[in-house]
Amino acid sequence: MVKKIIIISTLVSTLLQAEMKEKGFFIGIDGSIGSADVSYANSGAFASSDYESNSKISALALKFGYHYYFTKVYARINKRVKYTDNTKSYFELKNHVLELNVDYIPIFYMSKNKDWSLKGVFGVGCGFNKNSLINYNLWLDTSGNNQDPILDKKTQYSMEYGYNLGLIAELDFGLSVEAGYRYRSGILTQFSDKDAGNEATFDLSTKELYVGVNYLF
Repeated sequence: MVKKIIIISTLVSTLLQAEMKEKGFFIGIDGSIGSADVSYANSGAFASSDYESNSKISALALKFGYHYYFTKVYARINKRVKYTDNTKSYFELKNHVLELNVDYIPIFYMSKNKDWSLKGVFGVGCGFNKNSLINYNLWLDTSGNNQDPILDKKTQYSMEYGYNLGLIAELDFGLSVEAGYRYRSGILTQFSDKDAGNEATFDLSTKELYVGVNYLF
């Protein structure tokens, strides 16, 4: 009787442990490289100053959330990223991202002894950009006449959204390596003058390749 109890307890413990590896809290970090397109648009009297700039970017991001079988829900917070106008050196902005993500992670392949698997990643995310304008040239909002500038350097929060696609190689004890592509779009900063006759908007779209490590507790 005691032997049966020990065997049953061992089997139940093993099953519970296996189940825990399919769900639980996780933490991760990823690094990304890519490009950022910043388009500047001005309304009103200074609309002639519109143009676009492209810059190379790199970033580190911390991720933490909950993994439930084929789904992950998590927050992603990135280290500060600078967007610099490489076209005419008219502006420099700094940006932090805080966003919520949902990933669908179907199993593509499972090893025979189930000690590792290959999964897909199909995710969407939305959140906030925390932005501030570090430097800018007055030409952006005065068309060169240096009168009544409407830009300032205050911190702003704006929405951003996008998707990510990738692959995850996951070991049975919870460690995984993830690689993929991430796209995000949103507004960096937006300003208007006191009379609301002129408005300046910095729009952002980023395309990144990322590699990360996650651990499921």
